[in-house]
Amino acid sequence: MTTDSKKQILQTASKLFLRNPYKEVSLRDIVNEVGLTKGAFYHYYTSKEQLFAETARYFYNNAIITNYSAFPKTSLKEFYEHYLAVIQEPDDFDEIDEDMNFFLFLSEASKRVPDFLEIHTAQLKKELWAWSEIIETAKRSKEIKSNVPNEELATMFLNMSDGIVMKRAIGKVSGTESLLNDIKRDWDNLYNLLKTRKK
Repeated sequence: MTTDSKKQILQTASKLFLRNPYKEVSLRDIVNEVGLTKGAFYHYYTSKEQLFAETARYFYNNAIITNYSAFPKTSLKEFYEHYLAVIQEPDDFDEIDEDMNFFLFLSEASKRVPDFLEIHTAQLKKELWAWSEIIETAKRSKEIKSNVPNEELATMFLNMSDGIVMKRAIGKVSGTESLLNDIKRDWDNLYNLLKTRKK
């Protein structure tokens, strides 16, 4: 066993839990996939439940949470285009994107991981704040013009992308590139409705 064994277990479990319902993933599946004995597994985790909780946090921190600190601060269009570029950056979950049962996984995490909803709610607030801030900046610079409150416009942008992801997941439509194209199309359309017209 190497020092990376715990991360290997975590990544392997992530793939299994993201592809299959929690009850269908056995401890045997996990140890067989990683190439460990149960004894070696218990050196790192006390149970499947503990591993699932850590897996949920690992996935959320590495695939869901967006760090807005490096985003453009002066243009709404540059901000959301940067957002789309960040989504395309490689991560530990690239090879399972096509088979990922994202919504089932998050639903199970919200039921099985005590602080998961708190983590998720805190992230939603950060996300809404970041979008609201760039929308305020865009209004002040006259990049866009709208009487709709900043938080409501931010919610419109976020709901558009969430809705597209949900619709494609339910319809089992795969392909990251086409997903991002759909989001960009709708965000561009909303942006063009808001954009200040040059006289």
